[in-house]
Amino acid sequence: MCDFTEMEMAALRAIFAETPDVSKQLQRQMQVARVVKRENTGGGFFTEIAVPNKVPLVVCPNELGYATHARVQGLNHGLGFVLFLAEGKLHLLEGYAEGAEDTRLLDLTSVSFEICDKAIPILG
Repeated sequence: MCDFTEMEMAALRAIFAETPDVSKQLQRQMQVARVVKRENTGGGFFTEIAVPNKVPLVVCPNELGYATHARVQGLNHGLGFVLFLAEGKLHLLEGYAEGAEDTRLLDLTSVSFEICDKAIPILG
């Protein structure tokens, strides 16, 4: 495992726990994966992931997550997460703001957070 932030690692582990039938295979990929690119979009973030070719492929849906969320310091409504796989490999972790909040002023590599399994309600 190389270059992942604490929040990225926590989100990935929580997403893996949502899919126990392939969790060990996903963990194996994460151990040798590296971050290629990270972008704070203002509405969340994208972390592009590379996995070496020699790692066994995972047979599962190309999108995982949606039940993993985080309370994040500086955001009222937190982040939700989606993990995208491409051709059986970890490819992209998306963290999306669950409210109309701007993430550009947050240092997402070191922000305080708490992973949770429920979205934080958006109050009108």
